[in-house]
Amino acid sequence: MRQASPQALARILAADVSRSADVQASVAQAATGCRLDPSAAARLGQAVEEVFVFVATRAPGSSFAIEVRDRHWRVEARLRCRLPAADLHWFNVTQPIDVADPDALEALGLLLASRLVGRLSVALEPDGGVVLSLEQIRSYAMPGEALGGETLPGGDSRPERADAAAIAGLAALFRRRFGMAVPRPFVANALAQDMAGAGDLAALVLRDGGGWVRAGIAWTMRSPRLAEVLGPVVADDDPATAAVLVEATLAALRGTGVTMIFAEERGPAFPEVEFDCLGRLGSRPLHFRVVAEDGGALSWADPVTRPFLSVFYEALALDRGVRDAPEPEGERPARGLLAVEIDRVASRVTLRPLLDGADLVALIERHVERFADEGLDDFRFETDHGVPWQGRLGPDLMRAGFFPRVVLPHGGLGDVIVWERDWLPG
Repeated sequence: MRQASPQALARILAADVSRSADVQASVAQAATGCRLDPSAAARLGQAVEEVFVFVATRAPGSSFAIEVRDRHWRVEARLRCRLPAADLHWFNVTQPIDVADPDALEALGLLLASRLVGRLSVALEPDGGVVLSLEQIRSYAMPGEALGGETLPGGDSRPERADAAAIAGLAALFRRRFGMAVPRPFVANALAQDMAGAGDLAALVLRDGGGWVRAGIAWTMRSPRLAEVLGPVVADDDPATAAVLVEATLAALRGTGVTMIFAEERGPAFPEVEFDCLGRLGSRPLHFRVVAEDGGALSWADPVTRPFLSVFYEALALDRGVRDAPEPEGERPARGLLAVEIDRVASRVTLRPLLDGADLVALIERHVERFADEGLDDFRFETDHGVPWQGRLGPDLMRAGFFPRVVLPHGGLGDVIVWERDWLPG
C-alpha cells in the first residue's frame, strides 16, 4: 500500500506582500504533486496566498512557515504565523463584510480563503503564534457496479485485517446494506482505500468461499482514547456474525490506549445487546462499549451541563472530577470563531468553537441561517469539556436553540458533549 509522502513543501519566509504570487504558485504546485486535482490545488494555493497577504498587511516582516502534506485522501497546508487573535474572527464563513470599514476590506481575502478550502482549523500556540490548517479533500469518482454478488458457502471463520482489495469489497458491501445513508468513508472504494492507507480508517473482514467480502466492520479514531465503529455489515444480516466482528474489534483495540468505542452509523445486524445505549442524535441511538479501564478525567462544567454530565457518568460508571468552569479573566473577547464541518449527504452541519466571543449566540445563529438556506437541516454543536472556557458555553448554546444529547468520553482533550438544534429559523 502506498505510504504517505513526506512533506512536499516546507518554507519559512518573511511576510512580504510582493512575494504572495510565489507563495500561491509554490503551494499549488506542491498540492498537485500530492495528486490533488489542478482546480482544487489552485484553490488551496489561492487560500494560502490570501492568508499570507493578510499577515503581510497586518504584521509585515513577520515569519510565515508553510508545509504542504499528502494525507492520501486529503492534502493539508499547515501555516504558522503571527496574527493577532482579535483578527481571527474573519475566518468565520458567515462573517459579514462592511465595504465602508477599512479593516473589513483588508480581511476580505481572509474570508475568501475560508471558503476556498474544504476544512479550516485554527489553533493558538503558547507563545501567541497561530497555526492554521487548510485542507482539500480529493475528488473521487462514484463507483459503478458493486463488487461481489451472492454469498458463496464456506470462507473465513475468523475476521482478518482488511487489505486494499478487501477495503474495496467492504465499501461495496456498506453501500449495498446502507443505501443512501452509507457512512462517508465508503461512498467510493478509492476514498476508503486512501483513508486506510493514511491510517484514518481500519477494518476487519470475513470472506466467503469465493474470496469475496461477506461481512466486515470498520472504525475511525475520534481521539487516541475513543474509536467510532462503522457497521458491522453482514451480507445476510446475521447478528451472530456481527457479534463476532464486534468482539474481534475489541480484541484489536485492547492495548492500544483506546478505552471506549461508540457506534452511531450501525449496520442492520448491529448487536445492540452487546452495548449500552446512552442517548440519541436525531432518530439514531448512540451505543457505547468499554474497551479498557477508563482511568478517570477532569471535566469543566456550568450549571447547564453539570447535571447532564453527571447522569451520563453515573450510567457508565465513569470516574470524573467535575469542576465549575472558570469565568473569563477580564472582559470576554468581542468576537468568537467557529469551525464548520459539513456532510451534505447526511444534510448535517457540525459546529465547534475555536475562540470564545461575546457574540457567540449571534454567530451560531448566523451559521444556522446560512446553511439552512442551503437546505441543510441537521445542526450539531460540540463542546470539549477538557477545555475550561468551553465548559461554560452551555447557556449560550441553549439561547441559540441547542440542547445536549450525548457525551463522547475522551472525544477531544476531554469529554465532548454533542448538542443538537431543536428548531430552525423561519
